[in-house]
Amino acid sequence: MHFLYHHRTAGRGAEGNHIMALVDPLERAGHTVTIVSPPRVDPRKTAGHVPLDKGASRGRGFSAVWHWISNSAPQVIFEMAELAYNLYASVALAAVIRRKRPDVYYERYAFFLFLGVLTARLFRLPVLLEVNEIAGIERARKQMLVGIAKRVERIVFRRADAIFVVSSFLRDEVIRRGAKPETVHLMPNAIDRRRFHLNGSRNEVRRERGLGSATVAGFVGWFDHWDRLDLLIDAIHELAKTNPKLRLLLVGDGPVAPELRARVEQLRLEDRVILTGAVPRDEVPHYIDAMDICVLPDSNPYGSPMVLFEFMALGKAVIAPDLPPIRDVISDGETGITVPPGNAGSLTATLRRLVDDPALRSQLGGRAQRFVLEHRTWEANANRVFAIAQQTSKGRIAA
Repeated sequence: MHFLYHHRTAGRGAEGNHIMALVDPLERAGHTVTIVSPPRVDPRKTAGHVPLDKGASRGRGFSAVWHWISNSAPQVIFEMAELAYNLYASVALAAVIRRKRPDVYYERYAFFLFLGVLTARLFRLPVLLEVNEIAGIERARKQMLVGIAKRVERIVFRRADAIFVVSSFLRDEVIRRGAKPETVHLMPNAIDRRRFHLNGSRNEVRRERGLGSATVAGFVGWFDHWDRLDLLIDAIHELAKTNPKLRLLLVGDGPVAPELRARVEQLRLEDRVILTGAVPRDEVPHYIDAMDICVLPDSNPYGSPMVLFEFMALGKAVIAPDLPPIRDVISDGETGITVPPGNAGSLTATLRRLVDDPALRSQLGGRAQRFVLEHRTWEANANRVFAIAQQTSKGRIAA
């Protein structure tokens, strides 16, 4: 089957990884995937080339221009530029469809983007839509033209033949915003098996970071305010009173990093908390492997944190907030432990329990690893996309 994959991202960092995580297994399964990107963007070349720091690289060409608009222009100008992108998308997609004759149109939905779906429908292609976030919800970058964004969503959600959402929260919202329930499919993020076979990296990272035989709790990612990493630092401060060998490893960077460093200094935890700053993405699995307990103190209510699957794939005991996207993946007490979001007492008590019980850590981590490797791989997601694309195509032919 020939997929036409359209996206409007810079093709680097997490977005590029996410795109290629689906494209690669589709191609390995024998399908053809043609990617239509913004000008001078190619995720095949740039996916994963940016460390865990969203502002670290500006790229070239379109990426550089878009970086400037995104970071320097007023928000309303930025959103108008997103709307204007529709003109490029419709022309570029029509040309590719005429030339390549794909079987299916697959789009990574972006705010204000509607001409991609309408162009595909004009050429009578089955439309598959991937939705990772929706307008009007809490996110790192606030929106101004929310009403317009929601109207655009209604247009595309109603016209998609199949919609893949990464969380049950998004499934319910997409249906509420106009999608037919039978077209919406829950498909959380996943892992690439090939990245999670490590040899000796645990001891190497521990040696480099001076962790020795310590019990290490950790977090990996972009430090947003909703992650509530301050609660994790406070928990370490409390538990360190009775656990002198406990350490915290925070891998990444983000807008709240200065506040976290200040909190560490205020509590005099410099010898117990390590903030690595941004690290190359290829090194992330090695840092996770150095941890004994992986913690997501809190999260946003709609996203499917990719790092959660990485924690589980490496057999780590996981503590995560009791939110719909987390419940889609973790079975409390079986493949991890969930705690009330933002609840400092529960977080501290659960962390204490895992610090004191290595056997429980091993049991949780083992079950989590088996679950992810059996049910949450990108190969499985790609197979599901193909199966639904095939059904959709047959349904259109029959109609």
